[in-house]
Amino acid sequence: MSYGIEVKLRLLEKPWGDYKCIQEYTLPRSGDPLYYVCITSSNQYVVYDSVVVDPGLVKKVAELEDMFYDVLVGEESFVDWLEKIENPKLRHIVERQLVGYGVLEPFFMDPDVVNVHVMPDRPLHIIHRVYGRLQSNIVLSVEEVKELALRLAAAAGKPLSEALPLASFVEPRYEARVSVVYSSDVTMRKGLTVDIRKLPENPWTVLKLIHLGTLSIEEAAFLWLMVKYKVPVIIVGELMSGKTTLATALLALIPPGSRVLTAEDAPEFRIPVTYWTRTVTREFGEYKVTYFDLIKTGVRLSLDYIIVGEIRGEEAREWAHAILLGHGAITTFHAESPESALLRLVSPPISVDPRVLSMLNVFVKTNALERYGKRVFRHEVYIAEEGAVKPLFTYDPERDAIIRNPEVSDPIRDLKFIDRIVLAHRVTKDQLSREYKAMIKVLEETYWESLSKDPTLETPSYKELPEILYKKLEEKLRSEGI
Repeated sequence: MSYGIEVKLRLLEKPWGDYKCIQEYTLPRSGDPLYYVCITSSNQYVVYDSVVVDPGLVKKVAELEDMFYDVLVGEESFVDWLEKIENPKLRHIVERQLVGYGVLEPFFMDPDVVNVHVMPDRPLHIIHRVYGRLQSNIVLSVEEVKELALRLAAAAGKPLSEALPLASFVEPRYEARVSVVYSSDVTMRKGLTVDIRKLPENPWTVLKLIHLGTLSIEEAAFLWLMVKYKVPVIIVGELMSGKTTLATALLALIPPGSRVLTAEDAPEFRIPVTYWTRTVTREFGEYKVTYFDLIKTGVRLSLDYIIVGEIRGEEAREWAHAILLGHGAITTFHAESPESALLRLVSPPISVDPRVLSMLNVFVKTNALERYGKRVFRHEVYIAEEGAVKPLFTYDPERDAIIRNPEVSDPIRDLKFIDRIVLAHRVTKDQLSREYKAMIKVLEETYWESLSKDPTLETPSYKELPEILYKKLEEKLRSEGI
């Protein structure tokens, strides 16, 4: 890969060695393939160009390479020349060289690749939604990584140089979140890292998480009830433990007619509601916009939910104020446990008023585990009330299942903070209990119906599921006279 005048249309060669594929697929997933992907039993992500299996096309790539230089230094329009390339595979290779991201294009195209970590002279390291951490067969040189970093920053309109070596921004073509540590005196001229975090094209729904064993049906129903009645849900966990994936799935449980504002430092959430105000912070320039500014504005709007991407600092105080005003809230928090999250919230620099903590009752602890030879996620729910944190749904490693705490015979009747829902929404505990049981039935029925139609649980889609769930819930509650 080179973005200079010396143009080399680098091909991704197929490794002709002995390796065993546990899954093979093409990119794009449908239509004429541009790439072949092999996930190996030794945790490798092997990707190669489809043209390399055709000697005739490989020869034409060499011919295009000779022409490429003449086009770049000549008078002919690159766009006009590109249109003359009839073969879509050859055209793609030229496009990715000049206007794309070179050999990283297949990783952007793969909907199951959620993170790409690039360092010079080392195999690209990726995180796959199904197979977890994998090493790629692609290795980039120092110059190639530098050029990649500069191209990503230029596409986003962000400064990147030895004087400004640290950058974090959203790349506009794929809306991927990019963080760069550029080579400079800050890194003693040795460090150079590009980290790319992608937004999934079709986020996993709560049905998909149930299917993967990440949540139990009863646990998902409990969280659905909390989301519907605007009980704040705090998702805690370590890096890459599934916090954002879970938060996105829970956001699809917001009633479709709700008014929602999201405040993030990089756009990651997607919400299938009509009245959604999407806001992001502005870190560069003279007129900066902080989390605090966004949440403060959100409080002034007539909103049902104020969703904060991640709580880190002083914005937590305004966020807590929004909760006290009755806004629903789902947010992520980097902490190893609910207890440590509560401690961080009351400690500097966050310093939330300890009295507000009585309103923070539902915590989800995300867990990433190695099981069955791949990375799996098993999430637990904890309840904080009366000065103590107790488990409600926890993971049993022997059964590989999420189970309810046997000491809580009925979550609706046994948990004291449910009284707040009763007062705020003018419902009885009996009605809430029956609605919770109806939600369990709706999720169970929808899960099995969807599974029979699509074993991958990619359908119903993230946008379709909320309408389906709430329509079924309304019908079931009506039939039971609630």
